[in-house]
Amino acid sequence: MQTLFNQLRQKLSKPILFGLYGAMGCLLATILLGEPLLALTKLPPSIQQTPQAVVLLIDASGSMSDGKLDEVKSAAIGFVQRRDLSQDRLAVIGFGRTVNTTSSLTANPNTLQSAIASLSYRGGTPMAQGIQAAVAELQSTSLNRNILLFTDGAPDSQTFTSIAAQSARNRNVNIVAVATGDADTNYLAKLTGDPSLVFYASSGDFDQAFRDAEAVIFGKQLVESEPTGDYGLVYATLRIGGWTALLAIGISFALIIGQNHYMRRRLLTSREGSLSTGGSLTAGLIAGSVGQLLFLPVTSIPNAGVIEGAINWTLAGAILGGGLSLFLPTLKLYQGFLGGSISGALGAGGLLLTANFLGDFLGRLVGTLVFGLSISRMAGCLVALGATVAAFVVGQSLFLPIAGISTLDVIGRIVGWAILGTLVGGGTSFFVPNLKLSRALFGGSVGGTLGATGFLMAAAVFGDLPGRLTGAGILGFCIGLMIAWAENEQLSTQAYLLVRWTPSEQTKILLGRKPVLLGSSADAHVYLRQDQGYPPVTAKIYQEGETVVLEFDQDYAGQKKMKKRIQELADGATRKLGDVALEVNTSTDRDRQNLKKPSG
Repeated sequence: MQTLFNQLRQKLSKPILFGLYGAMGCLLATILLGEPLLALTKLPPSIQQTPQAVVLLIDASGSMSDGKLDEVKSAAIGFVQRRDLSQDRLAVIGFGRTVNTTSSLTANPNTLQSAIASLSYRGGTPMAQGIQAAVAELQSTSLNRNILLFTDGAPDSQTFTSIAAQSARNRNVNIVAVATGDADTNYLAKLTGDPSLVFYASSGDFDQAFRDAEAVIFGKQLVESEPTGDYGLVYATLRIGGWTALLAIGISFALIIGQNHYMRRRLLTSREGSLSTGGSLTAGLIAGSVGQLLFLPVTSIPNAGVIEGAINWTLAGAILGGGLSLFLPTLKLYQGFLGGSISGALGAGGLLLTANFLGDFLGRLVGTLVFGLSISRMAGCLVALGATVAAFVVGQSLFLPIAGISTLDVIGRIVGWAILGTLVGGGTSFFVPNLKLSRALFGGSVGGTLGATGFLMAAAVFGDLPGRLTGAGILGFCIGLMIAWAENEQLSTQAYLLVRWTPSEQTKILLGRKPVLLGSSADAHVYLRQDQGYPPVTAKIYQEGETVVLEFDQDYAGQKKMKKRIQELADGATRKLGDVALEVNTSTDRDRQNLKKPSG
């Protein structure tokens, strides 16, 4: 194993090597510490859960005649069986040719199951009247009020249904929708007010869709999506903060060990371990708590769909504007991003101002035209008007709210991981000599953001447990990668010490105010063998202004009868200490490129 790691150290760049260390550390911390913590602190749905009143509003129109209604009945009965009816109250309403309340709010499971079984398909889709009946039913209770809507198509009247849904939300009734068949998920997102409250299910997956909707109604957390207990704000924050803290410990330990292995030092000292544990616990608790606190209110923001629409149009504009800058020499990249985002925001404003009067399609068309005119003005050419077509197509398929995806939800989750990466990066700067804190913070924040994106994608594809494990590896890799990348960027503009361990292996160490220690102690940055006569602190190399200074230990200099204990080292100066060769490099990448250019 040691031979394998030594080979990786020689063959891989430091960013990739640090990425692998970060991935292994985060993954091991998740498996050995994080998952046991979540398992031990998880509350079952029946414990301390806020009582809910839920109306199962089920589409029983003629289009449900091909077996879908039977599958919905089975999924709805499963929903009833999972509920704790000593706290919750459920009702069943079907809508087809007419609206039929087959069961008012009750705690009797037999009544509810009989009501579900009695549903039969017939006639049209009077969804507006169904929502109104559900709201009327919920007015009799003081519990948290919810409508769980199932439909496979469009309502008889979108206008009246939208008014009914808005009225329900104004009365603090939460609408969650399960869609299948020809149902318009974008339209259902308008009814719920939040795209993350719409779940699409194909035939055979209705039960899972009901479970997903159940998770939204009865509570979810930052790293879990299956039904869980009502943890309460403090409990949930401490629980997820503790989980994140354990991951931070894993990443930090792995990066310190990686740095020491890279420098051929002892892998971990007691001092490094204690500092890393304390700092990581603090960083993880802060990041996890902030992420959870943001996640909770973000998921319940009023009119979240409107906000997400504006955000998504702004993102679409920024991407398209940045793309245009690649083809227009007069348009700089930052101008493209900035102008595109402003154009996207203006387009979103045009859509929101006109959609209520002109209808959904014409409203989007107006928004697209406003966007196209704005971006063509920015680009300074009529060719950019062609971007309106792309904006309209891309806007419909990617950047407008998509059922099941919530931009605000994603932002709330990513912020916590970005904070974690930032704090871990800042902590790493204390173990990497002369790594600027600002660069370490930046690298860590970018790594945390990239890792969070990978984490969420993995969780969406693989589910909670496999997703958390895969996401943890991605998160650790991105944080380690970006912190080492930040150091590499600094090496291109700052003096460094080139350490040649063997003819085929070398290491670069940043030079600055903090001395680079040479010696046989565990704290030495460059280890010199004690059996070759080198004391714990043999010498130190540091910068004073533009000057690089080599300062030998007074006792060691006396033993060696040195004439000059403190020496100034010019660019390219070399020293040999035991098996280790040292070379000072004070020229930047630009200087080195200029030296390679032919004169004249």
